[in-house]
Amino acid sequence: MSGKQQKTSIESVITVGLDIGYGVVKAVTEDQVVTFPSVCGHAREIKFRAEELATRYPGEQLSDEEGHWFVGDLALSQLPPGESLRLRGRTANEMTIGNIFRLRLAKVAIGKLLAGVQHGDAIHVRIATGLPVDHMRDAAELKAVLFGQHFIQTDAVEMVANIGEVMVMPQPYGTLYAQTLTPEGDINPGHTYTRTGVCDVGTYTVDLALDDDGMYIDVESGSAESGVHTALERIDAALERDYSQKMPYKTVEEVLQTSCFRASGEIVDYGAVVREALEPLRSATLSLIGEKWKAGKTVDVIYLSGGGANFVHETVSEAYKQTRLVRQPQLANARGYLNYAHFKARS
Repeated sequence: MSGKQQKTSIESVITVGLDIGYGVVKAVTEDQVVTFPSVCGHAREIKFRAEELATRYPGEQLSDEEGHWFVGDLALSQLPPGESLRLRGRTANEMTIGNIFRLRLAKVAIGKLLAGVQHGDAIHVRIATGLPVDHMRDAAELKAVLFGQHFIQTDAVEMVANIGEVMVMPQPYGTLYAQTLTPEGDINPGHTYTRTGVCDVGTYTVDLALDDDGMYIDVESGSAESGVHTALERIDAALERDYSQKMPYKTVEEVLQTSCFRASGEIVDYGAVVREALEPLRSATLSLIGEKWKAGKTVDVIYLSGGGANFVHETVSEAYKQTRLVRQPQLANARGYLNYAHFKARS
């Protein structure tokens, strides 16, 4: 089924690879990619040039039974930090807190993928997604929340999404399927490894998964409550110490990415601060790999993915020579989820 057919026929089933990360939501179809920060908050009245916000951040104003919401970059740009909500790892009650938040983000992602739809007919959707390895006991509850009919109303769409199938797997398996399967869902003959490891470095967790010739090895898979947020928190503290004010989240992210801070129009080198801030993440990643895979001699290849992959690549590669940084590491899980959904449909 072509992407064009998916967009034009409400009778077709749209397959979505959906990675609801703690930092960024990634959603892909055969021909579309959507990403936005995993953040939302109750909407505010915009008193000036509100229509320009809708143009700049399309599909990021959501209405549901609990009110009106700003989501993603719109929320980051228009809401004070204290009014923005984020996924922060497992909550005390995933069913009523974490998974409801995930459903809200999923609605925005689907709405963005189907921007312009304005009718009451149901759009049929199947979703493949994932959870951190140590959170997989919550998979049944996540399936229950996502499954069924959902009314989606944003500034870009108004429709019913009939989610008839939900697949949930350990998060790093998305990266595995991005390598072992083709986008059409066929077995990738170019992947010749038997024992394949994946290290997924996210915002709030580092996840490992080991696959032995198609079999998930639970004892050599797991999660660490670490991630890129450990570096962001240290950079945030350094900026507040140096400039006596709390900086916006996007500013802190820019410093992490560029190692520079623009202070009153002047560029300040923050390279030393960033290097020091990244040490706990690199240490936690190596510790988890060492705990699960020891020296790695029985692992044929280690695929490195996630939004933090580039920050630990050099360190992990020095310790484990079989490490491979995947293409577009932040999107690898979502693309692999989509590959797997196509594989299941073919089989």
